[in-house]
Amino acid sequence: MKWYFASRRSQEDFVRSIIATLKKEGHEIVYDWTDLGSLKPYHENAEQCNKISYDISASLADVDVFVLISDAAGTDMFVELGIVIGYWMKNRKSRIYVVGEHNKRSLMHLHPAIIHMDSLQEVMEKECQNLKESLVG
Repeated sequence: MKWYFASRRSQEDFVRSIIATLKKEGHEIVYDWTDLGSLKPYHENAEQCNKISYDISASLADVDVFVLISDAAGTDMFVELGIVIGYWMKNRKSRIYVVGEHNKRSLMHLHPAIIHMDSLQEVMEKECQNLKESLVG
């Protein structure tokens, strides 16, 4: 399966560990942003940000499972959510999860494409039971 994880940068290590496990089991990550490092201030890295934002947006067209790890704050992860909802509106292909305590914090979190889960473990139970324990132990 092809996956994408959206979250705040503060969850970077957690997302990186999930990605490593999924890759080891033969899954594909359509774009791994965890190794990008800080691009702030964005305006000083505009050329690089332009390419990265385009690449992430394009990669979401081909995702099977999109997971947003919710938070009380954040910006880019919500843009990514909007992009994948846009693709879903055209092809109904992706399964879009918003996970965690803040999984209904905005209007777009209540879009009919969204599957709400309290934990990543629930996503794994639904998507790949055999990996559930190694991903969220």
